[in-house]
Amino acid sequence: MAIKSDYKKMTRILNETAIALKGEELGFKVHYWGAMPEHYDNPLHRHSFFEVCYVLEGNGFYYESNDEYPLTPGTLFCSRPGQWHQIKSLEGLALFYVAFELNEAHSNEAVMNRYLQLTHTNKIVVSTADDTIAAQTWRMLLTLCKQERSMTKEMIRSLAYALLISFYSEFSKVLESDEMAEHQQVSAYLQRAKLFIEDNLTSALSLHLLSNYLHITERHLSRIFSEKLGQTFSHYVQEKRVQKSMELLLETDWSISRIAEETGFESVHYYTRVFTRKIGVPPGQFRKTQLSEAPFNLK
Repeated sequence: MAIKSDYKKMTRILNETAIALKGEELGFKVHYWGAMPEHYDNPLHRHSFFEVCYVLEGNGFYYESNDEYPLTPGTLFCSRPGQWHQIKSLEGLALFYVAFELNEAHSNEAVMNRYLQLTHTNKIVVSTADDTIAAQTWRMLLTLCKQERSMTKEMIRSLAYALLISFYSEFSKVLESDEMAEHQQVSAYLQRAKLFIEDNLTSALSLHLLSNYLHITERHLSRIFSEKLGQTFSHYVQEKRVQKSMELLLETDWSISRIAEETGFESVHYYTRVFTRKIGVPPGQFRKTQLSEAPFNLK
C-alpha cells in the first residue's frame, strides 16, 4: 500500500525521467506527471493537451460538457484538448494523472492521426479499469519509483511510453482498435518481406514465392508494397540488388559477372543495363571512381 511519501516520490521521478518519450511510431511530449493521495476539487478549466487520470481510492465526480461521471476506485478517465472539465470530491481521491501531447517530429503521420482521433471520442471514462493494461502499468510505475534502484530509469521510461500508448486502446472505439491492429499486421508483413528479400537476393525472387512464404495473396502483397513503399515489388527487389552490388563492387575484387550472379541478375548484360540506368554509369566505371566525386543515388 502506498503512503504519501510514495506519491511525492513517484511525481518527482516521473517528471525527471519521463518527459520526452519516443518509440518506433509515436513520440510524446509530457507536460507533467502527478500522483496525489488526496485530490479534492479543482476549478472548471480546459487545456490544449490530453490529461488522463486513474483513481486508486476515494469517490467523487468528473464533469465535462454538462455531463457528470461518477468516480470510484478503478476509474480511468480522459480529459480531451479544448474541453471544459472539472473534478469534485468531498472525501478526496487518491489519483494518478499525466498531461501530454503528441510530438509530431517523432511520430509516424498516419499513426499519429489515428491516435489523435481520441480528441473526438465519446468514450472518456472507463469505470472498471483495474485489470486494464493502463492501470497495471501505472501501478508498476509506482512500484519502480518506490524502489529507485540503478537501471530502473530505463524501465520507467519504457513503461511510461507503454502507458501513453495503452490509452489509445482504452478510449478508442472497437472499430478504431481493429484498424490499428490491421496497420500493425501490415507493418509486420512488410518487415518480414524485406528480410526475406535481403536474405535471398542471390535466388530468383517473385511475388508468388514471397506471398506463399507470408501466407497472403499476391494481390495483398502487391498492395502493401504500393501503399507503404510507393513502388512495385519488382522495382523494390531490383533496387536492393543494385544496392548490394554497389557494396560488392567497392568491398571485393570480384568480377562484374560474379557480382551479377551473387545479386540475382539473370545475366551480366542485364545487370550492366539495369545498373547503368539507375546509377548513371556502368558497374566498372563506378568501381574505378569509388565515389570519389559526387555520390551516386538510385534514380
